[in-house]
Amino acid sequence: MESRRMRPWAALGVLGLIGTLSACQKPVEPVDEVRPVRTQVIAPQVVSGQAELTGVVRARIESPLSFRIAGKLVERSVDAGSRVAAGQALARLDPADASLSATAAAAALSAARTQLAQAKLDHQRATDLLAKNFVSKAEVDRSQTALNAAQDMLRQAEAQAKLAGNQAAYSVLHSDAAGVVTQVSAEPGQVLAAGQPVLVLARDGAREVEVAVPENLRGTLKVGQALQVKLWAVNGKTFSGTVRELAPAADASSRTFPARVTLADADGAVQLGMSASVLLPTAGKSEAAHLPLTALLDQNGQKKLWRYDPASHKVGSIPVKVVSVTDDGFLADGVAPGTVVVTAGVHLLREGQTVRLIASGVAAAKPGV
Repeated sequence: MESRRMRPWAALGVLGLIGTLSACQKPVEPVDEVRPVRTQVIAPQVVSGQAELTGVVRARIESPLSFRIAGKLVERSVDAGSRVAAGQALARLDPADASLSATAAAAALSAARTQLAQAKLDHQRATDLLAKNFVSKAEVDRSQTALNAAQDMLRQAEAQAKLAGNQAAYSVLHSDAAGVVTQVSAEPGQVLAAGQPVLVLARDGAREVEVAVPENLRGTLKVGQALQVKLWAVNGKTFSGTVRELAPAADASSRTFPARVTLADADGAVQLGMSASVLLPTAGKSEAAHLPLTALLDQNGQKKLWRYDPASHKVGSIPVKVVSVTDDGFLADGVAPGTVVVTAGVHLLREGQTVRLIASGVAAAKPGV
C-alpha cells in the first residue's frame, strides 16, 4: 500500500518542476488587428451658403367636405385616391327624416294659402257690408288685420317649405370642384353631425410644397421670394417656386414656422404627396470638403472623422462640422486641407488602431479612393 502512494518529498518535487517550466514561458502579447481602409485627402472648395428644407407636395386648396344636416350615412361612392368631377355625388344620408320635414313644410304652405284666401273673402265681405251700414268700421279693421296676418303666415310657410326642400337636397353630398380625394373619415352606417368632415378633397390646380422652417432660417424667407424646389421622385428635377405663405408665429409643438411654396411650372409629373427639397439660400460663402457619407462617424451625437497618420499608419478621431448633405455625400467644414481621412470602415476602427491602405500610397490618394 505504501508503494502506491506518492511520498511527500516526491509531490513537492513535481510541483517545483511545474513552477520552473511555467516561469520559463514568455507571456503571449495580443496581436493588434490591422484593418484595410480607404482614404481621401481633404481638399476644400468654395461653396455658396445653401440650406435644404424637406417638404411634401400638397394642393393649393384642400377642402374638408361635410353634410349640412345631421343623419345616418348610408352610402359613400368614393375612396381615398379617387378622382372626382365637379358636381359628382360623393356620399348620401338616409333621406327619410328630410323627406318627412319637406312633406310637413309643403302641407303647412298649403294651409297658409287657404287661410289667406279665407281672410281675403272675409275682408271683402266686411267692406261691402260697411258700404251698406250693416257693420261698423271696427269690424272692417279686424278683417284687415286678419288679412295681413294671413299674408305674413304665407310668407313664413313659403320660407319653411323652401328650407325643408333644401335640407332634403342636402342629404346628398356633391363635389364643389374637380380634384382628388386625399382622406376619408366616415364610413356607411355612421351617424354624423352637421358639419362633421366626411372626406378631404384636393382640388385640381396649383401645387405647393409645405415645409417647416426652423427658427434660425426664419429671417432668410419672405413672402414672394423666388426659390428652387427639387423633386426626388422626378429624377431630382428642379422646379421654380415662390413663397406664398409664411406663418408669423412658430408652431407650439415643433417650434418651426409653417410655409407654403407655390410651384410655378408644375406639370403632370408632380403628384400629391411627393417628397420635395426646397433650396434655401443663406448668407455668405464657405470652404468645405466633399466627402462620402461612409466617412462620417456619429458618436453620442458628435460628428467625427478618422484621420490617418502616414508616419505611424494609425488613426485618430477629429471633430467635423457637417455643412449640408448632398446627393452623393456631405460637405464637411473644420478639417485642415491636406488631412488624410478614412472614407470606408469607420465603424470598425478604434482610437490609435493601425490600418492598411487599400490604395497604393497616400500621396496618390484621390477623393473616394
